[in-house]
Amino acid sequence: MTKRLVLMTGMAMFAMFFGAGNIVFPLLLGAREGGHLLYVIPAFLFSGVGLPFLGLLATALYQADYWALFQRLGKVPAFILITFLFVILGPLLVIPRTESVAYHTLAPFLPFASNHPYLMSALFCGILFLLTFRPSKVIDIISYVLSPMKLILFLSLIVLGLISANYQFDTDATIVASVKEGLLGGYGTMDLIGTFFFCTYIYNNIVLKAKEMGIVNSRTIIKMLIQSCLVSALLLSLVYVGFMLVAFGHATSLQNLDPAQMIEAIAVAVMGKTGALFVGFCVAFACLVTATALTEVSTNFFYEYILQKRVPRLFCLIGSLMITFTMSIFGFSAIMKIALPILEVLYPALILYCIFSIILKWVADRKASDTDTAVGAVVS
Repeated sequence: MTKRLVLMTGMAMFAMFFGAGNIVFPLLLGAREGGHLLYVIPAFLFSGVGLPFLGLLATALYQADYWALFQRLGKVPAFILITFLFVILGPLLVIPRTESVAYHTLAPFLPFASNHPYLMSALFCGILFLLTFRPSKVIDIISYVLSPMKLILFLSLIVLGLISANYQFDTDATIVASVKEGLLGGYGTMDLIGTFFFCTYIYNNIVLKAKEMGIVNSRTIIKMLIQSCLVSALLLSLVYVGFMLVAFGHATSLQNLDPAQMIEAIAVAVMGKTGALFVGFCVAFACLVTATALTEVSTNFFYEYILQKRVPRLFCLIGSLMITFTMSIFGFSAIMKIALPILEVLYPALILYCIFSIILKWVADRKASDTDTAVGAVVS
């Protein structure tokens, strides 16, 4: 039973993380840096998988409590930082860009979407409302329905894309420049930011399920959480590498395109217009899963900590979706122009803070262990 819980939780985490940026940036790197892909892949996996796992580990060591993780900053600075991170992850940047990618992949096939983009945004937000209206069901929906479907759809696209690939190794970029782009691409996913809050959300779900199986030991639960993180990291790495190879093999079809349009261009090149419609729904589906998780955690934060439960959660959800609807109109590229300067400052700071927190926790645990040993020796 514990292995099944670890597997399903890992798949849920994969589905939560793999959204718009996770689709766009591997494709962008494969198309533009393909000649140095041997160096780009490890750089992207380091920043796109390794750094989020660093954040997961840091949060897990503090009982998966992001408040405990950031408390060293002080109560007020921690509150300001956490609120800022939730605003970025929620209705201001990340959720709207998932809608933007979904829109670009479906617009060529849906006349009403092409001519009335506001309707597409409204439809996307409406579906999010239905999926997050009952928060207790979100993890189960993602784990048992949305995540397996998402993984199967993307693996199918990768296999078909690799079969028809045509690799050309010419590139004007230097290896150093390509590696830098790979690292920045991992920043662009924004997964390190999301990892602090997803970890808490997933941990609480594991605790609930573990209690049903009679497991209450905190170390065992943390171990299950870390194992779930490893499952998620493996699935993310597999799809990332597949996407980069597919984009590399179809680079000629992707030049001079808006990043949000690349997935649709690959689908057309691989399967033609009819097959591309299927891929469009796959991508929209993937974006919807991530947006569902982000809407859930951000709405709960605003409801519990900003508004102090003084208004119904329903009002917080509706307000968040209204902001999402407004921001989604700007499109993926415009949203990233706002996000990238923030990430260039925020990411290094968060990385250093995670490393610092892990070291301090390890030292504190060692001291506690040595103290317990010394006390035991005196008693005996």
